[in-house]
Amino acid sequence: MLTTHVRQPLTMEGGTTFHFRDTTPAEALREAFELADGQDVRLGGGVSTVREFLDADLVDEFHIVVVPIVLGRGQRLWDAQEGLESRFDIRVVPGDDGVTHLIGTRRGSSSAL
Repeated sequence: MLTTHVRQPLTMEGGTTFHFRDTTPAEALREAFELADGQDVRLGGGVSTVREFLDADLVDEFHIVVVPIVLGRGQRLWDAQEGLESRFDIRVVPGDDGVTHLIGTRRGSSSAL
């Protein structure tokens, strides 16, 4: 997990371990792949974290759930993401209760969501 509040790793029941690092997205991803030992690596986070990884071109697939809530201005995920549609095939899937799923797969990737 990228954070400015570094702490000891947290191991959850089931074996998932969260590592807290204050580093670049590229370095965090490199370490995550190393620790995953061939398993998938998932990114979770808020707008700024997602934007940092997209800006660094480190994302192969994404699944973003958009929930319509009026809270004020908030953060804008898609600012400065021009050209995203040229790098990813994006599907919009309506969900229950008004949520919308945005599913993107890097073009040319053998991965499938």
